[in-house]
Amino acid sequence: MGQRSARSRRTLFERESELAAVDEALGELTGLRTDGGEPGTARAVPSLAFAGRAGIGKTTLLTEVRRRAAAQGCTVLSGRGGDQEQRVAFHVARQLLQPQFAGAADADLRAALGSWYDIVGPALGLCAPTQGSPPDQQGLRDGLDWVLTHLAVKRAPMVLVLDDAHWADPESLGWLAAFAPRAEQLPLLVVVAYRPDELPDHAESFRDCPAGPGSAPSTWSRSASKPSPTSCARCSVSTPTTRSATSAGPSPPGTPSRPWNSPPRSTTAA
Repeated sequence: MGQRSARSRRTLFERESELAAVDEALGELTGLRTDGGEPGTARAVPSLAFAGRAGIGKTTLLTEVRRRAAAQGCTVLSGRGGDQEQRVAFHVARQLLQPQFAGAADADLRAALGSWYDIVGPALGLCAPTQGSPPDQQGLRDGLDWVLTHLAVKRAPMVLVLDDAHWADPESLGWLAAFAPRAEQLPLLVVVAYRPDELPDHAESFRDCPAGPGSAPSTWSRSASKPSPTSCARCSVSTPTTRSATSAGPSPPGTPSRPWNSPPRSTTAA
């Protein structure tokens, strides 16, 4: 146990740049300052993506992300892709969203899901499916957009953490990759980790991302203490740029047309 704890502390110690990016994002999300200044107004934040080979410490890093988010009063949604569950449609979506409604009475579920109850409820395992044809995939994704948008607003600030995204079922991963750019319009931070050589094409918005606004991709290894700007083959702290909120499809009802309470984040590197 002691050896495992020491290994975890060493891994996090060597991830100072990544943890600094996490602290900056959480600070902006919650309205706290990470530079010693006075707390300000919460701001919209871009997503963070950590890419690296197996065993590099991504899971330990995301565990720390969840801990720091909870310590700052954030609602934390957590999911993890699994090699054995890839064929189960919307398995990861259920991991992320189902705990927020678990134990609720049917009347409360109907009130929370509104007109999406018969579509989203069965997909999330919250209620039995109704008779008739199953909903089309786009309709279900639109419903999930609506549910996550309203959760993010009602339970703000919110942090969504997905580990092993490369193993997530295609339905969940495609939905979340398309939704991620919209998170910048909400009090929601999306954080994902994946193996770059196994990430499927339908999650391209998490790939080839810069280390921050206006900067180059970064790389880190188990023994490196500082990132290298030459490649994103190991791990990048990044802002997805390959999709935009307008290209991700129609916005769900109630989605703000601009960041939820602030101007857009500057694209000039700090």
